[in-house]
Amino acid sequence: MTCLEDFAGDVIRRALRNGTFRLDVGRFSLRVTSVLPEFGAAFGQLYAYYPVSVAGGAYDYDIDISPPSLVRRWVRRNCLFRLSGDAPFLPMAVDHAHALFEWGLNWTIGSYAHNFLILHSAVVERGGCGVVLAAASGSGKSTLAAELSLQGWRLLSDEMALIDRDLRLIPCARPVSLKNQSIEVIQARHPTAVMGPPARDTHKGTIAHLPAPKSSIDRNLETAKPRLIIFPKWSADATLRVEPVGSGQAALRLIDQSFNYPLLGRHGFERLVDLVKAAEAWEIEYSSLDDATDALTQLVSERG
Repeated sequence: MTCLEDFAGDVIRRALRNGTFRLDVGRFSLRVTSVLPEFGAAFGQLYAYYPVSVAGGAYDYDIDISPPSLVRRWVRRNCLFRLSGDAPFLPMAVDHAHALFEWGLNWTIGSYAHNFLILHSAVVERGGCGVVLAAASGSGKSTLAAELSLQGWRLLSDEMALIDRDLRLIPCARPVSLKNQSIEVIQARHPTAVMGPPARDTHKGTIAHLPAPKSSIDRNLETAKPRLIIFPKWSADATLRVEPVGSGQAALRLIDQSFNYPLLGRHGFERLVDLVKAAEAWEIEYSSLDDATDALTQLVSERG
């Protein structure tokens, strides 16, 4: 396997400019094009351990991160996310290019990978127990996923659970997106953890990305069985609360967090029913990451 870090920077930049760069992220192969040196630098840091090719080849999605015009490459610089030539989002500042790539790839998978039931969830695994951390934005799921990955749990995804027809969790380990105070929390707890460059003043505030652990990237084709569904809820000064959630209530909450449940029709319903039958659901409210980690470790160990 040839990783991005195995190539010299000028080789990567040339492949990105010429359209011959291919990136494999789990089951997905991407053609990535960009003329922006800022994007290339951040991309090389966040995706150093991923399988790549600089000689072209087949791909699932064609993604370009470049200025909207030649003038914008040099004057009042900004950039667009394009998927197969179409630009679904407004331009963003050039120093937000790497964050735009992450948001755009989330949108792409959520919009087109309908062979999977897709839930807005982080996914981790420990000892063969796949854990779906399903929650809305602002619940702390990404911070919790980052903490768990830094403690040796396998990261399958920060943003979405991909569930196939055989009820397997499909890995798509990518950089974990941390926002605002979460960046400082993780840096204080793990001073040696390296993060990508911050994207400041985005519509979500300041964003920084924690690269996925190499051990998780190396297992990005290894599925996991869903054993637990966790609805995490961070609340300031909250005492740890761990409560079971009935399968019916869990299903309703997961429907609210699904990207494509209505599009899948009967197949989506059946897959969701199978999921809540196979995996116990719990709600964890916490203010301390240590408490949340201990509670999850206990739940996993009881199912080991």
